[in-house]
Amino acid sequence: NSLGGFAKYWQAFRQYPRLQGGFVWDWVDQSLIKYDENGNPWLAYGGDFGDTPNDRQFCMNGLVFADRTPHPALTEAKYQQQFFQFRLSGQTIEVTSEYLFRHSDNELLHWMVALDGKPLASGEVPLDVAPQGKQLIELPELPQPESAGQLWLTVHVVQPNATAWSEAGHISAWQQWRLAENLSVTLPAASHAIPHLTTSEMDFCIELGNKRWQFNRQSGFLSQMWIGDKKQLLTPLRDQFTRAPLDNDIGVSEATRIDPNAWVERWKAAGHYQAEAALLQCTADTLADAVLITTVHAWQYQGKTLFISRKTYRIDGSGQMAITVDVEVASNTPHPARIGLTCQLAQVAERVNWLGLGPQENYPDRLTAACFDRWDLPLSDMYTPYVFPSENGLRCGTRELNYGPHQWRGD
Repeated sequence: NSLGGFAKYWQAFRQYPRLQGGFVWDWVDQSLIKYDENGNPWLAYGGDFGDTPNDRQFCMNGLVFADRTPHPALTEAKYQQQFFQFRLSGQTIEVTSEYLFRHSDNELLHWMVALDGKPLASGEVPLDVAPQGKQLIELPELPQPESAGQLWLTVHVVQPNATAWSEAGHISAWQQWRLAENLSVTLPAASHAIPHLTTSEMDFCIELGNKRWQFNRQSGFLSQMWIGDKKQLLTPLRDQFTRAPLDNDIGVSEATRIDPNAWVERWKAAGHYQAEAALLQCTADTLADAVLITTVHAWQYQGKTLFISRKTYRIDGSGQMAITVDVEVASNTPHPARIGLTCQLAQVAERVNWLGLGPQENYPDRLTAACFDRWDLPLSDMYTPYVFPSENGLRCGTRELNYGPHQWRGD
């Protein structure tokens, strides 16, 4: 019921009309409210009522929480089961109705072209589609921006009038396509500033204007950044090869009955959670217009190398730091749960702004219902409060992230 791979099921159902399966078994998390000694409510399940044996979190797999607020997976079910399907061919959108008896009579198709989330053109067309029928919609000549970025066409089917089950303005179906962009090259702004590199026995320190970066030569990690006199990091920037496990990672493994084949147990046995970094290289070079820091780490457990991580940090005259990471995984260790970087920031902003898939949590096998756009949410909304604690909150396809005084861009 996590709905991973749900889109592939529905692709097969539409391809083979007599195929069935992929059933959603549980609509709602099966938990009940209990109260602690201070009268605070909490959701109880699987053994919280003194029952032994029990099924632990087995019944905590609905599409909605026990209070009927949606899980992110519900949006995936809605998207895959929507009654209008779309196909784009050149300037023509083909809308197909999967209704068996209902003729569209309360639907408008809104379309919009946006460059990196910035609208360039839009319009709307009434839908007039017979049951199991099709409607062809010709779009006007779409704009081609001169600046670089991702160009997307998004369509929404909106119900202008309220119904017995929906409010006016309800979106009943949608689709999005990435359009081809004209090749454009954005030249970097000319800068005569050159970052200043200072080398000591313990650190490499790079300064430019009101920014400062400090790399510890003993650990090889970016240990601190300053903007003005404010420290930006609580912990160094370092490799990350683990994450909180999911139900499928745990499988049937329990504290008193370990399943050695469960992914989480394989990661534990291989030492992924206890791996320590051994620094193999940490150098600094001053280029014509930048400072380049190069590091190589071997992540080891009990004398065995699990990962080799090679990183470069290029700090240029505009004050931007470009990081490249290349990781080799040893052939005799399980594929890691995650390959990335992690740190703790000193300043916690209240909102998160990003360009990528959203707004809800999405994962590589559950992202068809996520829309590419520029999103802005409270920090608390980036977290999904699953009753059984697990990995949550990922947003895939992120190209830009703005958080507090920091701006990140990625491919």
